[in-house]
Amino acid sequence: MSDAQFGNRRLDVRISVIIVNWRASAETVAAVSSLSGQSLAPSRIYVVDNGSGDGSLEQMEAALSGQDNVMLLANADNLGFGGGCNRALAEALKDGCDFVWLLNNDARPASDCLAALVAAAAGDPAMGMVGSWLTDPNHPGQDHSGSWMRPWLMSCGSVCTVSDLASHRYSWVTAASVLIRTEALAQVGLFDENFFMYWEDADLSMRIRSAGYRIAIADNAVVVHSAGTSSTGIPVQRYLWHYSSQKLWLRKHHSQPRLAMALLRLKFLAKAVIDGDLRRFAALVRRP
Repeated sequence: MSDAQFGNRRLDVRISVIIVNWRASAETVAAVSSLSGQSLAPSRIYVVDNGSGDGSLEQMEAALSGQDNVMLLANADNLGFGGGCNRALAEALKDGCDFVWLLNNDARPASDCLAALVAAAAGDPAMGMVGSWLTDPNHPGQDHSGSWMRPWLMSCGSVCTVSDLASHRYSWVTAASVLIRTEALAQVGLFDENFFMYWEDADLSMRIRSAGYRIAIADNAVVVHSAGTSSTGIPVQRYLWHYSSQKLWLRKHHSQPRLAMALLRLKFLAKAVIDGDLRRFAALVRRP
């Protein structure tokens, strides 16, 4: 149980952190270690190895042994980000925690990050998700908390304020660091595992908002996150994941899904041509 002080109020809340690993055990262990400096301590830390098959599981077992609040879970296969999170989310729901904090293994939160997230959510039962303020050292000037999509151009802008979330129909906070109320998850369900990579957080955000919960940003919950490190070595596959996941998202949430999916395909084909990347173009032509 975490005992949090907010002004004159004290709240007893159970908070679980979920970190998914795929072939980056040292990065994941460092992420777990970074949580020891949080001013509000989580009740439990779930670390999920997503079928790495490279010795990551054994390395993390050795490094994290003796930490009673850390639970290491192992998936036999790589289930993608959503599937990896779902393994731990199911455990957290059974454990009766109030909030889950999803944190990428390459994200490093400021010491008061969790306290700031909980402060934004704990006093409002209608608050379903709270996003963090993400800063990327490799892309200065692109700090953000989420994204919003232009419904016909299929391009995305950055969510930097709560008004950005409210003023755009298709908007969400990113799961690189997000606090989620477990009551909302129990109502809408966990991640849709048909999203293997990308857009799964956009889908969950839409479902939580559709259920009547609010989404906010705690801009003082600062996290340093170098985006895209898990897929930098597979550019064509990353391109296809972006396409397939956005297509699925459009099918589920866009007001005119058939037209939107046709426009999306044209956009991705055109981008491959403009970039002069024949491998991406050929791979997408073969993709239905």
